[in-house]
Parts: sequence; C-alpha cells; structure tokens
Amino acid sequence: MVFSIHLPTVLLVYKTALAAGAVGIYHVSRHSCRPRGLKPLALAYLLLALGAELAARGEYLALPSWLWTHGSLLLGTVAYPLFWASMRAFSGRRTIPIKTLVSIPATLFIIGVLTQFPLNNLHRAGVFHATATVALLLASWDVWRDRRVEPQPSRGPLAAFLLLSACIYALRLGFIVSESAHASGFAWAFYIQMFCHFGVALMVAALSSERASERLEQLAHTDALTGVGNRLWLASRLPSQLPAGSAVMLIDLDHFKRTNDMHGHAAGDQVLAACAQCLRSQLRESDVLARFGGEEFVVYLPDTPADAAGVTAQRLCDAVARLNVATDAGPLGATVSIGLACIRKAGGNWTQWQHLADQALYEAKRQGRNRVVAADQLPPTAKPADASKP
Repeated sequence: MVFSIHLPTVLLVYKTALAAGAVGIYHVSRHSCRPRGLKPLALAYLLLALGAELAARGEYLALPSWLWTHGSLLLGTVAYPLFWASMRAFSGRRTIPIKTLVSIPATLFIIGVLTQFPLNNLHRAGVFHATATVALLLASWDVWRDRRVEPQPSRGPLAAFLLLSACIYALRLGFIVSESAHASGFAWAFYIQMFCHFGVALMVAALSSERASERLEQLAHTDALTGVGNRLWLASRLPSQLPAGSAVMLIDLDHFKRTNDMHGHAAGDQVLAACAQCLRSQLRESDVLARFGGEEFVVYLPDTPADAAGVTAQRLCDAVARLNVATDAGPLGATVSIGLACIRKAGGNWTQWQHLADQALYEAKRQGRNRVVAADQLPPTAKPADASKP
C-alpha cells in the first residue's frame, strides 16, 4: 500500500508553519546583535503564507480565477527574491539593489497580464518553481561562501536546508516541464518544503544566538576604551612557556599623568585610544597587543627573532612619536618608552619574562623616555634567574 498525503491538509499546515516562522524570525530580529536581513526574511515567509492561502482559496473557487492565479504568482515571485536578498544580508551584510528585486516580479507580472499564462496551472507552477529554485540556490551559496569569514556552527546546516529546498523545487520543476506532475507529488513537495523552511528559521535563530555569544565573549576580552585586548584576553592568547624565537614588549606612554592633569581626562583618553590603534596598525595579525593597565600596553611577538623584534619595537616607538591626536583640548602628541625582552632560548614563564621586559622599560624611562631598551642591555642582576640565559 502506497502512503499518500492529502494536499489541502498539507497546504494548511504549510502556510501555518510559514506564518509561525515569520513571527519567530521577527522576534529574533528584535533581539539580534546583527538583525540586518531578518525583518525582510520574516516578510518573505509571510508573503509565501499569503500566496499559499490565496492559491488554496482559489482552488476551492472562493475567488475569481484571474485574482488568485495572478495574485499567488506575484506573491511567490516577490517572496523568493526577497528571501535571497534577506539571507544575503543576514549572512554577510551584502545588499541587492532594490531595482533588481522589483524588476523580477514586475517583469513576470507584466508578462502574465499580457499572455495570461498564470491561468494555466502548470505554467504558473513552472514559473514559481523556477524562481524559487534560483533564489534558494543563490541564498545557499551566499550563506556557504561566508563560512571562512564567520565560521559559526549553524552556517553549514543553514546552507544545507536552503540547498535541499532548492533541490526539491528543481525536482518538481522537472516533473512540471515533462507534464508528469500530479497532486500527490505536489503534496509531498510542500511537506518537505515545510520541513526545510522550519529548518531555515531554526538555523537563523541559532546563528543569531551564536553571534550574540561571540559578541559577549569579545566584549569580555576587549578593553572598552582602546578597543584592543584586555588582560583576560592576553592570558588566553599566551603559551604557558614562551618559546625561543619570540619576544615580549612592555610599552608605557610617557608623562601620561601630566597629559591628564593639563588637558583633562577626556583628552587623555583620546590620546590613549589613538596610541593603541597606532600600535595595532604597526603589528602583524599574529601579534598580540593588550592593554595591561592604565597607560601601559603589552605586546607578544611570536616567531620573531631578536633583530626583527628590535626593528618592530623601534617602529612602534617612531610611529607613536609621529602622532598628532585631535582631542577636545586641541591637537596633542605622545611618545612611548618600550622595554623589550627577546626569548633566545626557551625557559621561564610569562611572569618572569614580563618582569624582565619591565626592567628594560624602567631603564628606558631612566635614560630619558621615547626610546627602546632591550633586556640584553641590562646588567645580569636585573634578570630573573630562570630567564637570565641568553
């Protein structure tokens, strides 16, 4: 015995699920840290539900033929391009020109009015399925190709649901073109589509939740004033034992208390933030920069030999000295003193190497500030016992 499902029942559940999905996605958009694309996606769900309702009423002769055929096709061909644009914006914040979105349903509607092809069920279904197939394939590709930029766990399943939905529409389009489509097949197709649209809504909510968790974690590890990492973030990025061929720098803004006293704390904060961004711009992506407290920063340079570390430290010092920061108190300059500790041989933990860099920083200030002093230039008595070997 072949199991069959009742098409009107499936359509009822299908449009109800779409309406529920629209409400759910709209709710997510109100609490999402990146809501772009979610409200248009909710609207696309709602348009699909309205189109299904219009078609169902037309099949039961509750509406004039011209109204439900043209109307349901218009709603469908508006909904799926909007669906694609919404997923594209939600995935990677890219937009599709409104002219492109309007031109697709407008062109099909004009052709429909002129030729009356929507009055033919197969022709109308064929155009709807073709539009849905293309839009969902594009949406799936947009979601998948952003995985390297934002590799969230829900991205893969979201792309898969979109792709499955596109494949179902493509399969049904094949039956429509071959004129072998029948009501039972459409019932199964809508049943699977209901599952796909539910999955899309679920993965959209999951991706929004993952983004929120990541944002909270980022805020917990970011210094609010300067935008660089804080001490908690620094601890998470450092190895327990610093390897040979790396380096540690402690950087302190010169006479920062004087800047605050003479020009106010607001101007001092602006100078501090500008210096942090200047330092960040001079470093590699793999380098670790964090605010260590007050006007002091720490830099960890992995895979950096001593000579390259010295060049980098001097580059940082020179870059800050060239700054002319526009503050509320007028343009202000800044300089930094840098203590550099190069790990030539593995040994000693982070605290010991930090202490060594701190000794070098103290010597840089003693020599007149606005300079770099390497720990190798310090007398042996200033070096920690476990980190004294060159």
